[in-house]
Amino acid sequence: MTDEPRLRRRLGGQPHLGKLVLLSGAMIVFAACLALSVNKTVTEQEAALRAGDPDLQLAFMADYEIQRLRHSFDVYALDGDGIDRDTLSLRLQRAQRTLQRLAAGTGLGADEPAAQPIPQIIESLAQLGPELLAFEPGDPDRRADLTARLDDTATAVHRIVTDAEAASLDDAARATQRRWLYLEEALYLLGMLAGGGVFIGMLLRESRNTRRLLAEATAAQVRIEHLAHHDPLTDLPNRWLFKDRLDQALRIAQRQGSPVAMHCIDVDFFKTVNDRYGHVTGDQLLVAVARRMQECLREADTLARLGGDEFAIVQTGPAAIGAEPLAERLLKAFRVPLTADGHKLKATLSIGIGLYPEHATTAEALHRAADTALYCAKTAGRDQYHVWQPGDDRAGFPVGYRALAG
Repeated sequence: MTDEPRLRRRLGGQPHLGKLVLLSGAMIVFAACLALSVNKTVTEQEAALRAGDPDLQLAFMADYEIQRLRHSFDVYALDGDGIDRDTLSLRLQRAQRTLQRLAAGTGLGADEPAAQPIPQIIESLAQLGPELLAFEPGDPDRRADLTARLDDTATAVHRIVTDAEAASLDDAARATQRRWLYLEEALYLLGMLAGGGVFIGMLLRESRNTRRLLAEATAAQVRIEHLAHHDPLTDLPNRWLFKDRLDQALRIAQRQGSPVAMHCIDVDFFKTVNDRYGHVTGDQLLVAVARRMQECLREADTLARLGGDEFAIVQTGPAAIGAEPLAERLLKAFRVPLTADGHKLKATLSIGIGLYPEHATTAEALHRAADTALYCAKTAGRDQYHVWQPGDDRAGFPVGYRALAG
């Protein structure tokens, strides 16, 4: 008998836990990427808003150059390595050029409060420049005075940046631009989220379809395996599976030294039932016969339909005294009429018994002995069993012999 649960586990079965873990991991990664994208977008939009104003950008550059000049002077005044008079001069020139570019910008006109200190800052830095370049390290009082004046200049530039940034960010047009940028990014992120949801939905749908197809393929494979080894009418083992069971029983018997009995069985006058009631009734009668015979057997015994009204039983472990009681139970069970297609029918059996190793030592010889004994039982009047005897073959092998391998 095919091990159906084992075959189902081998071919398909429940979805693997690894698939669920992989899907969960993909969702977590997607959510993390979405959060990082939102954070990055906010930062980039703020930078874009600031970079969108060229005067504000120049103000940031001026503040940066003044801070670099302060740092360079501090290092130079302390006689630090890496900053000489030429480097300090270069820092001063860059700061002056940036302030001049800022003063020439269109966004910060002379009439705006943020732009009014720029000329004074440029002039102050122009006066302070020669003194910074003329300074010689080692004079702490002079260094403190120059540092304080440079700090005042840096503070004034930083105030311009703060005022310009506030004016730029509070501008109604800038606020509208910010809202549109955020809306655009929100729509983009929603599109990403919707696309991810569609992808996950498709993945789940395909996973369900795959499991369904795999289950259908598993069921079909199980059905094919079953049909290949079972009779489609009675669902009993067929001739080929019966031969395999008989060979297996004989191999075990050879190792253990135990006997095996084979019963060949025919339904008496079955052709008469077919002719009188039709083949549908005949088929239902065979199903009822198979069911009643199965009720008389042990679980370890094998009942098979070899074809037509011919059945066979492999009985493991009996001696001759164990095979005959089974035949008697079968004959007694069929003294009670059967119901087939609404008809009460009396079906009797003819049984031939062959024993291993007493009568034969191979599957073919054992089947020959049981079939010959069946012929003798039918010749003697049917509705009885016959155990093979050596003299049964003297009359020659019966024409109706049906070999197991035939």
